[in-house]
Amino acid sequence: MRVITFLFFGILFVAITGLTGCATWNAERNAPMIGEWIDVDGERMHAFTAGPRDGDLPPVVLIHGASANLLDMQMSLGEALSQDRFVVMIDRPGRGYSDRPKHGYALDVQARYIHEVVNTFGLKDPLIVGQSLGGAVALNYALQYQEEMGGLVLLAPVSHEWPGGIAWYNRASQIPLIGFLLRRLVIPVYGQLAAEDGIEDTFLPDTAPENYYRRSGLALLFRPGDFKSNAADIAHLKQEIIRQQNRYGELQLMVAIMTGTSDTTVSPEIHSKTLATQIDGAMLTLFPDTGHALHHSQTEKIIEAINALSVRDAAAH
Repeated sequence: MRVITFLFFGILFVAITGLTGCATWNAERNAPMIGEWIDVDGERMHAFTAGPRDGDLPPVVLIHGASANLLDMQMSLGEALSQDRFVVMIDRPGRGYSDRPKHGYALDVQARYIHEVVNTFGLKDPLIVGQSLGGAVALNYALQYQEEMGGLVLLAPVSHEWPGGIAWYNRASQIPLIGFLLRRLVIPVYGQLAAEDGIEDTFLPDTAPENYYRRSGLALLFRPGDFKSNAADIAHLKQEIIRQQNRYGELQLMVAIMTGTSDTTVSPEIHSKTLATQIDGAMLTLFPDTGHALHHSQTEKIIEAINALSVRDAAAH
């Protein structure tokens, strides 16, 4: 009996190791690290930079949302913005190729690590741009460091407490043994199949960019560590938002808020519209018939808004 039990767990271990290793190898082969590692408190943060350092326009820092990595921002905004300004794209802590610090789900921890990366590049008054969960991080960044910023651009940001819970797999990932098995046996297979089939639905009513799954490195999410970090970010997000949602009136910098009226992921009513009433002088732009991924579908108009904010920042200085 002991021999059979030993063999069973041995086979299970080999299966887990093999499946996890194969999924990780394949994801990293198709979406290799494109930037550099920057040490922050003993953890490695992955950042990719592009564009001229000596341009006239202020630098921009792009912060990606949940389930994504810096490639999502690079292919939507980074490429275009870097034609005439310096752009920094960062994998949030625990995502993409960045390490995960203790309490890495906390918005203030994520903002602090990103701030340290920004300081490494010696950026003066950068514009901070955050999308979705990245918008929540960008808001926290501004609450901590607004005096060092040129402005804040929020794209379909998560900003306020919302009704409802989270997806079952993000809840299950928080349960020690179940989460371990989920991330190593189920997600490497189920996650990739579900993601590839569900991309079009995620972008509705907009159309997903061609070959989005591969170009965005979405498969990196289904590595065990990355999935664990993403699930923890989502599981803790509501309590993190509650901690900061009454402080937005403290912001005294230029803020542009942009969202799609057809966004079913982050409610424009609960988040962007409410946020705009709390920040003095905030500019709210609503895009009709546009979904959550507006950084892909409304790229040109977002860049116009960033450029307009840049002009206002230059005039203020």
